[in-house]
Amino acid sequence: MGETPGWDDVMREFLLESREHVQSIEATVLELEAQPGSQALLAQLFRSLHTVKGTCGFLGFTRLEALMHAAEEMLGLARDRRLVLDRERVSTLLAAADAARAALEHIEATGLEPAVDHSALLARMAGAAAASAPMEVLEPLTPPGAIPWRGAATGVDSKLRVDVALLDRLMNLMGELVLARNRILQCAASPTPGAELMTASQRLDVVTTQVQQVVMKTRLQPVGQVWNRFPRLVRELAHGCGKQVRLQLQGADTELDKTLVEALHDPLTHLLRNAVDHGVETPGQRREAGKPPVGCLTLSASHEGGLVHLGMSDDGAGIDVQRVRQVAVQRGLLTADQAARLPDADALMLIFMPGFSTAERVTSLSGRGVGMDVVRTQVERIGGTVEVHSRPGQGTTFTLKIPLTLAIIPALLVTCRGDRYALPQASLREVVWLEPAQARRDITRIQGACVLRLRGELLPLVVLAAELGVGPAAPDLDAGATLVVLQAGERTFGLWVDAIRDTEEIVVKPLWKHLKGLACYAGATVLGDGRVALILDAMGLGRRVGTVAEAQAQVVIPEAVTEAPRPEDARERVLLCRTGAEGRVAIPLSRVARLEELPASDVERLSGGMEMARYHGQLLPLVRVASVLEARPGATERITQNLQVAMGESLSVVVTTHADTRVGLVVDAILDVAEVELALQRETRRPGVLGSMVVQARATEFLDVEGTVRAVHPQLLTGGAP
Repeated sequence: MGETPGWDDVMREFLLESREHVQSIEATVLELEAQPGSQALLAQLFRSLHTVKGTCGFLGFTRLEALMHAAEEMLGLARDRRLVLDRERVSTLLAAADAARAALEHIEATGLEPAVDHSALLARMAGAAAASAPMEVLEPLTPPGAIPWRGAATGVDSKLRVDVALLDRLMNLMGELVLARNRILQCAASPTPGAELMTASQRLDVVTTQVQQVVMKTRLQPVGQVWNRFPRLVRELAHGCGKQVRLQLQGADTELDKTLVEALHDPLTHLLRNAVDHGVETPGQRREAGKPPVGCLTLSASHEGGLVHLGMSDDGAGIDVQRVRQVAVQRGLLTADQAARLPDADALMLIFMPGFSTAERVTSLSGRGVGMDVVRTQVERIGGTVEVHSRPGQGTTFTLKIPLTLAIIPALLVTCRGDRYALPQASLREVVWLEPAQARRDITRIQGACVLRLRGELLPLVVLAAELGVGPAAPDLDAGATLVVLQAGERTFGLWVDAIRDTEEIVVKPLWKHLKGLACYAGATVLGDGRVALILDAMGLGRRVGTVAEAQAQVVIPEAVTEAPRPEDARERVLLCRTGAEGRVAIPLSRVARLEELPASDVERLSGGMEMARYHGQLLPLVRVASVLEARPGATERITQNLQVAMGESLSVVVTTHADTRVGLVVDAILDVAEVELALQRETRRPGVLGSMVVQARATEFLDVEGTVRAVHPQLLTGGAP
């Protein structure tokens, strides 16, 4: 095959498209097994087969062309309702897809079609066609336009497909970036740059932020790309175990950084294997339990609180918590007394320990206690966490919480003995400062560990200086305490630091080889002044002091100070704020990005009364919460005028995020953080209010954040510019 101009480009395009078609063929065949009468699925399958066959014929790959042609002949009989796609025939078509995939890999590596004899596979397809007979006419089970998602192959791993509109946006921003650079260079050359340099610097900051956001979006890929082979995997596993299992996919278009999409393949594979082998019962067992014979696995993905939540649930028998406790005692991980006192949620987390397995026997799929340890290790390696919930007889759900991207993340900067460290905000719950008298009253030591009583709950404390080996395990309480409350899996603990500096978006750099073994560090970053700061890992710190589940075997809080667990489903943490003279509102803490005190001099009023604040080089839209809640003719203007403060004073602002745009909610004062039951005692039709409740013995209104923003900036909720 001679070289022609642009031949490499033709081959790359052929390999990329053919891989996508082969993956689509495999997924569609699996759907046809469940819905053999769907003409829409057959039409989709024919299009993919015909495209691959035609391109192979053009390029001279005759063996692959013959394979696709034989599959077309077999499907033609199914389309004419003369052949039923039973399990054996579906397996034959899947074998053809595997052979095509192997041929494409060989072509990519050598440029030539492999000299493989497909005669046996061609004979199988020809035999299926010869055994065909007229079949009963079936109506399509899947109406056109409602075909389930079929996935898309990743193609060549080193390449990405990016929307042209996104590239156009990036090119425009690069032009703005060059203009901002040229303006700064001119100002720097001027003997008196003054205010012009400040303006140019702010513009450069704004454009750089926009470029960063667009570049990050080019790396985002649908998480469904990691799911493209799972339907086939579940089918083969279920067949090998003598079970009937179907896989449902929800939220496959949820976007995640490409490196994270690839890193999640192994953890999700282990979870699916475990669910098919251990979770879902056999058809006979399911009938005895009053369940349908076909088990259901569900993979789901969604964005929540700046993280991607991946769920894998089954409707099987669930996890026997008592059996987990027994195995832990047998393996010497817990004493019998510790196992009896260990909460169910913590006992379930023991399944992630290395070598832990409740299987009665070792099979080719499981039983060695390796898979779940791999899940936890690989998820935590990319900055995520794993949670498990199970109900006996109803099933088990695993939830993976993954950061959207690892390249640039918001972080809180703290100091310890003069050195600065970064804490990812994804792990941050709140910051607590205790006066000396309050610290002496509320902090105590239990079995050598510091514990804080915070709003009626016991919070284990980690002294950062002690963990880093640069300070005592019990700091001086006479100096007060600065605590950062962190989330480690389902547990929370307080990190005792010297001081809080600021929040900043940091670029994550991998650790050097000689530091990778230190569990308390997740990476490093270079700060604005050129100094290096290490990024602290909440999960690593939590495991070192026994606040996550697997360490419960070594550090157990005595019963005398242990409080009964409360159901999390009916409770939510809220930020309490004062609005007006006596009004109080509760804002869901999950909606709060930052708390700020902005100088009044940074606030500008635009035409129409809209207010903006200069905020980190950008314009932050402001919403006066009191003006929205009062909602009477003339109230907005009057309250806005009354709230105009003199130069030098500041505004209390709760920064939230809407459609990738930050909005500042202006309140009179920020009071406290509380955990409340989500049972609104009185519904209301007032704008910006969902209802009311009693919090800390005071009537408090639950703020409708979207409604409040919509009342002043409706365009922000639809992605428009402010």
